[in-house]
Amino acid sequence: MGSIRETADKLFAGELPIREHHPLAFTGESEEVADGVMFCRWFANVSAIKTAEGLVLVDTGAYFNQRNTLEVIRRYSRDRINTAIYTHGHVDHACGMPAIVEEAGKNHVARPRVVGHRAVAARFDRYKRTTGYNSVANTRQFNRPVWPTEYVYPDTYFDHQLNIAAGQHKFECHHARGETDDHCWVYFAAQKVLFTGDLIIWAAPNAGNPQKAQRYAREWAEALRTMAKLGANVLVPGHGYPVFGAIRVRQVLNDTAEYLESIYQQTIAMMNDGASLDAIIHSVKPPEKFADKPYLQAIYDEPEFIVRNIWRLDGGWHDGIPSHLKPATEAEQAREIADLAGGVGNVIAHAMQKLESGNVQLACHLIDWAVSAEPDNKSAHEARVRIFDKRAKDSDSTMSHGIFRAAAIESAQKAGVSPPEDSRSY
Repeated sequence: MGSIRETADKLFAGELPIREHHPLAFTGESEEVADGVMFCRWFANVSAIKTAEGLVLVDTGAYFNQRNTLEVIRRYSRDRINTAIYTHGHVDHACGMPAIVEEAGKNHVARPRVVGHRAVAARFDRYKRTTGYNSVANTRQFNRPVWPTEYVYPDTYFDHQLNIAAGQHKFECHHARGETDDHCWVYFAAQKVLFTGDLIIWAAPNAGNPQKAQRYAREWAEALRTMAKLGANVLVPGHGYPVFGAIRVRQVLNDTAEYLESIYQQTIAMMNDGASLDAIIHSVKPPEKFADKPYLQAIYDEPEFIVRNIWRLDGGWHDGIPSHLKPATEAEQAREIADLAGGVGNVIAHAMQKLESGNVQLACHLIDWAVSAEPDNKSAHEARVRIFDKRAKDSDSTMSHGIFRAAAIESAQKAGVSPPEDSRSY
């Protein structure tokens, strides 16, 4: 048994803590997970499959370590890269191609065929239009301010399903809207290996990301149910370690589907009853039976964010609160609240009282009002650093931690103080 499989089995059995093996923590370790199928544990995983016509890659890695990714592939095989299949167009999965294309040019061989869903092109086009926004969002989420501007578009597109042949092998590519509209999962039937992309990430599904485009919880669950019927022996996720064994693979797929289905059905039921978004967010919970499942921990995305995306997709952007339809500016609201409190100093003091009493959630509201009312108030920003540093450190999910920490850093800069230390690298 290789080290990757040993770790994966221990994680599944609960013998290792998932938070110490976070799915976004990349180690660069690699190992064959089936005959002729190499798996690389990267920020976004990369797989290389040997065929008589060269290597087939499922995903190509991120833009920020693309040459390292290519080195791992080359340690496994010097064969020409014949085909690269994008499971979707996110920059951690589809932006390792420039280094691969560059290598092909230096070796005077044909560049690999690139396969992706038809919507990948529209995604790359959008990324070019929104480079600034994505740089800001990526800085909050991962502390990576540089957003790529170079994309290798697919030259082979498909809409629903496409079989890719390379040598004696066939790779089934199936479109499924889930984390993205351009997502696909890949089945290598010869070795019963299923490549799910980010439809499985060794964490609660990333179906709600607050800073990114629409996600599709219901269709995601349907795709997982379809994959569970394949009888795959190995599941290679988009992030985190593989899952080995047909029973475990089926369990992960069906449990994740049920997790999404439950959140979706609860949300729609409350929407149909006329509930506000606020009421739904604070009511809907994933099934309790999944609370201890290591592959469904809310360490990246969170259930309430999934609820918001379901509402956005099936109900629009208005949250049901009449005053939110055409609101006064945040600054105007904050100044009015400060006046009612007897001044910004009282709002700051009350925020700190809430922090000390353990009600950090309300402390965040109060201190944001103080800063909105008086954007240059140093005391408000100093308090905001303490409050959002505490909120960040208390947050398990990468998304909440990143946004709250970014608020602490922002106020530290405005107050002229050093930002609080942070040990997380993702």
